[in-house]
Amino acid sequence: MSSLPSLNALRAFEAAARRGGFAAAAEELNVTPAAVGQQVRHLEELMGVQLFERDGRRLKLTERGAAGLERLSRALNLMGEASAAMREAPRERELRLAAPYDFASTWLAPRLAGFARENDIAVTVLSADIETRLAGGDADLGIAFGTEPPPAFTAQRLMADIVTPATPPNQTRYASAADLGTAPLVHDDTQPSSWRDWLASRGAYGIDTNKGARAEDALTALQLAASGAGVVLARRALAEAHFREGRLAPLFPDGDMQTGAGYFLLSNPRQSLSATAALFSSWLRAEAARFEDATDEL
Repeated sequence: MSSLPSLNALRAFEAAARRGGFAAAAEELNVTPAAVGQQVRHLEELMGVQLFERDGRRLKLTERGAAGLERLSRALNLMGEASAAMREAPRERELRLAAPYDFASTWLAPRLAGFARENDIAVTVLSADIETRLAGGDADLGIAFGTEPPPAFTAQRLMADIVTPATPPNQTRYASAADLGTAPLVHDDTQPSSWRDWLASRGAYGIDTNKGARAEDALTALQLAASGAGVVLARRALAEAHFREGRLAPLFPDGDMQTGAGYFLLSNPRQSLSATAALFSSWLRAEAARFEDATDEL
């Protein structure tokens, strides 16, 4: 075949085959039945095959005609979608991210603003029911915190959870871990590792770790310590702004300890990533790597 059939001929054949006659096809295409018949005959001549068997006013697809109908219908539908997409005004790209509130409001928020602005992407952060939202398609990506990622999702490790004792810079400083026996302690009940774990890692035993203020979330624990309630075992990712702005400072230069937990980037294995989600994923992993590198240098 030296050339492709005309689009009008293909449309006429597809409509006639789908609607069962030239008259119905003509009504759909807003032309005359004679015009449809002429286009179909032109297509048959060009292809060198008979596409319809004619029985009075009734049309019946031949085997050769039926062979290409489904593919042709799909192709015409796809062309229609492409035309509609080109006619529509450009839409701002969007991303829906499900992430823990403490992580989203501290470590992620300052970085996310720049990403959204530079890439012209509208980001919606969802902070509740992370796994449910991601599984149900309400979120494009998710971030989870824990020792292992949820098993139902595709997971990529972002960064480890690192804790370090911290107090306001102007408060009493302690020379060693053993000196914390006289210090008021602030406890984060969501912390994967406790004061007991950290003190044991430094060989400081026999300290009463039940004393001090308690908080049911990490942000409240940090605020308690910043307000003078005592020494907090601060998660570095969540305490970043407190350290940068001078509300808290690490107590010991060698006080970092990995808790065994970490942050994981999640996606739904049953859904393909959009270009926007893939772009965000690459950016987030790079930001997390930079943060870990900077933490290692402290």
